[in-house]
Amino acid sequence: MERQLTKDEVFVREELTKVYPQLLINSRKTCGYVFDKHGLDLIAVCVEFFLRKDLDVQLKVIADGKLENYITFIMGMQLKSGTSKFYTEYRKHHEKQRTFLPNWDYGDNYVSFTEPFEDEEDECITCIKNYIKKLNPYLSTLINEHLLNGKTFTDISIQYDLPYEGLRKATKQTIEEIKEECKHLY
Repeated sequence: MERQLTKDEVFVREELTKVYPQLLINSRKTCGYVFDKHGLDLIAVCVEFFLRKDLDVQLKVIADGKLENYITFIMGMQLKSGTSKFYTEYRKHHEKQRTFLPNWDYGDNYVSFTEPFEDEEDECITCIKNYIKKLNPYLSTLINEHLLNGKTFTDISIQYDLPYEGLRKATKQTIEEIKEECKHLY
């Protein structure tokens, strides 16, 4: 036997019906280019969350004129969270199934590059390299070997036949100078 809705419950559903067109617009803005995939599901989940609240809470939200804002806020939280109900029941499956076809025209909003950018480099690495260029050849070699090539002080000491403690001290001091120079990038 179906339960009859109370007068207040009917009122809440009528108010939801009134704001639904605006919720569609808000969902489109919140979801962006994945609206066609997730937009309507997102609205359904968020309205469900709202309807699971106590009736007093629902009526207060409507009385305060915040129904659209309330549900839109839930949309944002559900869409951005990696542990939300919406993520686990809708997005997670689609993310695991996504394929990317390199020669497919995805339109103007989707740009793909088959070749990597040769000149594209992390700004912090660029700052470090520029600082290294200013160093004398001894320090430049030590920093290149240790920071960029990942060699240990022992390996560098053996390779260049340099005293371990001297190269370690010079390298660490120069690294501190580089950190100070490039600290605005990390």
